[in-house]
Amino acid sequence: MIELRHLRYLVAAAEAGSFSRAARALNIKQATLSRHILNVEKRLGLALFDRRTRGATLTRDGETYLRTAQRIVDEWEELNAWVRSTRNGEAGRLGVGFYTSFAAGNLRASLSEFGERHPEVKLCGFERDRKMLLAGIENRVLDIAIMVGESPCPGLLNRSFWSERMMVAMPEDHRLAACEKIHWADLIGERFLLTQRDPGPESCNMIFSKLGMPGYSPEIDMEDIGRDTVLSIIALGMHISIVEESTLGIHVPGVVFREVHETNGHARIGFSGYWREDNENAVLRRFLKFVTARYSMPSVPVPQPSSQQTGKEPS
Repeated sequence: MIELRHLRYLVAAAEAGSFSRAARALNIKQATLSRHILNVEKRLGLALFDRRTRGATLTRDGETYLRTAQRIVDEWEELNAWVRSTRNGEAGRLGVGFYTSFAAGNLRASLSEFGERHPEVKLCGFERDRKMLLAGIENRVLDIAIMVGESPCPGLLNRSFWSERMMVAMPEDHRLAACEKIHWADLIGERFLLTQRDPGPESCNMIFSKLGMPGYSPEIDMEDIGRDTVLSIIALGMHISIVEESTLGIHVPGVVFREVHETNGHARIGFSGYWREDNENAVLRRFLKFVTARYSMPSVPVPQPSSQQTGKEPS
């Protein structure tokens, strides 16, 4: 039976133009190489090399046979390279679910950098609400879901990834639009509009925890609408909203954003990744390692919005 190693011997001899040079390149004895090539010729009933000339010269039958042999060897090497890449997570597919703006922020930056580092990985993004994301993980449609909050989900592993600044989205002519800093107390008496989808519930809890007090409860309207619609309604002048930093990438005319400050700095909201413990996708393991390393750094630059988006003059 002709084996793959025999095809490698034939290809090496043809490329080297000499049995002795080919044997040295393969680190075997010339007699061993010559014997294997002769056995292949006997099995085929064809003379592949002309032994009447100096060196290893292919016959016409040899040229025809070697074209196919070369293709088989190349494809086998490519297949092995693919297996190695897939095993260590350098190639394959990663299904990422999220419900946050992809226009800016850490999610966009992270997936973009991971894709640049691993061009053989196909990143498939799915934007769904929390319930659908968790169902996607359970049904193995998704490898990982990135969601607001850091609360464990039954049956899933989770890890805190990053946090983003909380911003006030307001009409450009709002009384607070001229303020450099906005504190929670400045928002007392405002009417808030939030989406029922992420991160609306988290933002709602945050507003009540920061502004709620005896005799006063914040006025919060929660609607089953998306981020873009929330911002469009805010532009009409009836509401303000609390949004995460990644929303800065959505530009809606008439809306400006300002940071929310607390006594110890910016108000922030956390994002976490959730995945099945029995997910054996090597790309997922590589992605988790990448995100952990990226956000364990002292400072991770995130693409900043333009002055037009924030409503501030460039410094």
